Amino acid sequence: MEQDELDNLGENLGVCYKVLDNLTDGKKTYRAQIVLTNNSNIDLKNEDWAIYFCHIRMLEPSHLPHSISYEIHDTGMKFTHVNGCLFKLSPTKRFKPLKKGDSLTLKFRAQYYSIARSDLMPNWYFLYPKLRPVLIQSTVGEEMSFVEPFDEPSSWKRFDYELADGSSRFDHYNPYNLQERFDRQHCTEPESIQYSVIPTPYRMKVDSTTILTINSEDWSIHAEDSLQNEAMILSKALDVTINDSKEKKYKISLKLVTNLKIDGKDACNDSYRLEIKQGDGITIEATASSGIFYGVNTLLSLTKDNTVPVCKIEDKPRYSYRGMHMDVSRNFHGKESIMKLLDVMAMYKMNKFHFHLTDDEGWRLEIPGLEELTQVGARRGHVNKSDLSSLLPLLGSGPDFSTSGSGYYTVDEYREILRYAKERYIEVIPEIDMPGHSHAAIKSMKARYQKYIGLKDKKKAEEYLLSDLDHNTTLGSHSVQMFSENAMNPGVESTYKFVEKVALELKEMHKDIMPLEIFHFGGDEVPYEAWEGSPACMSLVDSEEVKSSEDLMEYFVKRVADVMAKCNLDVGAWQDGIIPDETDLIPIARHNFKSKNVYVYAWQNVWESGLSGCAYRLANKGYKVIMSQGTHLYFDHPYEPDPEERGLYWACRFCDSQKTFTFMPDNIYANADVKLTGEGLSKDYISRHKDDHDDLQQPQNVVGIQAQLWTELVRTSDQMDSMIFPRLLCVAERAWHKADWELVTDKAKLKEEQHLDWSKFATLLGTKELARLDEKLVCYHLPPPGASFSLSDCKIRLNCAYPGLPLYYSIDNGTTWIQYKDDIDLILDNDLLLCTKSADGKRMSRIVKMKRPSKD
Repeated sequence: MEQDELDNLGENLGVCYKVLDNLTDGKKTYRAQIVLTNNSNIDLKNEDWAIYFCHIRMLEPSHLPHSISYEIHDTGMKFTHVNGCLFKLSPTKRFKPLKKGDSLTLKFRAQYYSIARSDLMPNWYFLYPKLRPVLIQSTVGEEMSFVEPFDEPSSWKRFDYELADGSSRFDHYNPYNLQERFDRQHCTEPESIQYSVIPTPYRMKVDSTTILTINSEDWSIHAEDSLQNEAMILSKALDVTINDSKEKKYKISLKLVTNLKIDGKDACNDSYRLEIKQGDGITIEATASSGIFYGVNTLLSLTKDNTVPVCKIEDKPRYSYRGMHMDVSRNFHGKESIMKLLDVMAMYKMNKFHFHLTDDEGWRLEIPGLEELTQVGARRGHVNKSDLSSLLPLLGSGPDFSTSGSGYYTVDEYREILRYAKERYIEVIPEIDMPGHSHAAIKSMKARYQKYIGLKDKKKAEEYLLSDLDHNTTLGSHSVQMFSENAMNPGVESTYKFVEKVALELKEMHKDIMPLEIFHFGGDEVPYEAWEGSPACMSLVDSEEVKSSEDLMEYFVKRVADVMAKCNLDVGAWQDGIIPDETDLIPIARHNFKSKNVYVYAWQNVWESGLSGCAYRLANKGYKVIMSQGTHLYFDHPYEPDPEERGLYWACRFCDSQKTFTFMPDNIYANADVKLTGEGLSKDYISRHKDDHDDLQQPQNVVGIQAQLWTELVRTSDQMDSMIFPRLLCVAERAWHKADWELVTDKAKLKEEQHLDWSKFATLLGTKELARLDEKLVCYHLPPPGASFSLSDCKIRLNCAYPGLPLYYSIDNGTTWIQYKDDIDLILDNDLLLCTKSADGKRMSRIVKMKRPSKD
């Protein structure tokens, strides 16, 4: 084959992927098919070509990955698992040439289930020896048009089978119809939201009848030198000068005080008092500059067309830790996207940025002295499996190195992000995930080893090696994400030297900007079986340094804890990093950590798993707990149970803004609503599972709340914005403000008060806050409209999840759009297309169709 022929095939090969059935085989496998259609003018012959593609479920799990390949019945084609989510489709000896116009249907099974278009990955490509890889154009693009619609219950449901005890597991979820969405999106009209602020202040009294107009002629800002950052923010926003020598009629005074009290208690650094008086100007007082900064942001939130109401606000945060986690490893997002996120976090008083910099699919930070981490670990493209020059093209990043699969922050760029965060009072907490999720690091250090072995420097070659060279890990287990060789080896001393090197380099990057306080080492989803057969690990067991191979994870954690204590750093870890055994659920003893604080991020709370109580168990054992629960705070989940909505669904089928808003971090069990199937939990569910659910005895150790975005499915900055916003505003609200309804124990009363509070919050989003996000160029998620048809008056009514956003409909299949102002008269001859637009009118939601009602 010549290059132009391969190019022709890439341009013209049709690929169609369809999920056929999720239900027949229980939860073990689902059935799907790939149809290849040769639309080129040449035959696809039986030669040494292959199609590479990413698939997040293991293909033919009864055979792969342990078999070399799996031949697809009667097709002359076979699947091969390469590593991670990367698979190869190639011809066997029995393959018959695919001639022009011919199609080939490949039916197969894959592990678990697939119920959404975003489960599939783009950028499939052809490979032929000695030729340049070629993208298959029918699979390119974020529309994912090569994936057939999920148009039957068997394609959008996950469960329908009998359990061993005779009970059944049935999936209750269906995509919303227009009436269901209309009912879910119904909001009670709030009494007043004119001068509301997000997050809600602790105490706020507003006189909306008295309004002050701020202008450059009559106003000036007065602030001491230490508050010039905050004064400059106000000056730019309000066009008012700072410390103007000319006498002005009104002042905005920013004051640091030593005796600020709220409710008779000394205020924390983030607290503030804001007072706007008629004839006396504006005063913001706080004990620290962060409090002044938050007071300034509240003032700007109250400002409309340079007018503000007379008011008095005393405000303090609910939690000291108000965080957002961002994964840039799976798909890289540059510093501009990160800075925009930090900007909006600051607007809503969030103060911790958990920066997930490394994982299996990429290492995203330059580390001086370990250049291979970015030379190899930050690049994804097509390489031979044994090639150590880069990572494989995982997660649909394609064969070249120009996509979101590749990229990293230089030291200077990272420090620029640190400065930007510091100006906004946001602490950056870097995460270097280990010992699992470390494929990129392991491969990079193998490349370093080969380089120095080539230079005949064995000592330097082995200095930072993360694997046992005497252990063939490719024959071992696979991680949750189907990786072989993704766990650092706890039995080689060079692993801990690597950890210390990275920690010290991070301290150096932070030291003159924002001294590093917390080193987050991850610790999640470790495939312990990966260490079986490792001579280095077995020598630890033989020496009785470790009781048994089951204790290797705890040994690793203790060693890392010692490294962090030596570096004078606090420690952060995911829940399963501190509770390594999900059978006994006993945390590693707190005294094993010499660091002052150990922060544990509690994320595993699928209600029927029995793990939701671990958050309180950890707090009771002396750990500082960050509430990070998957069911309410994982933004990689979709907003609706619809196959066309982007997102994973391991913790819950969907997580909309309202669900995040109603999360109650002080009473984790009160959030238990439904099983993974959507079946409601019985009233006595918690009491019947008391062994799994600890009561909180040390509430002072629950120190914060954090949202998480993992980016396996998030390849663009617009997708990143959509998955985060506006849900992040709901997290900001819960992290800063404790709602009165959180104390309500009667379930019916609780739902009523939650609905009223959500109605106010949602209306505030639709009428004010989303327009502020438009100004920041944030592409927040736009939910489609709901619709209701009334037989009594033959009218169609529309609504939106965020009342105030503009709604549109089309009666000519999208050629023209009409803004919805009043109820729509029934139109018998046409289907309606419906959409929601952004507050600025520049973007639209997913379009939904309302079929014309029957004349009957």
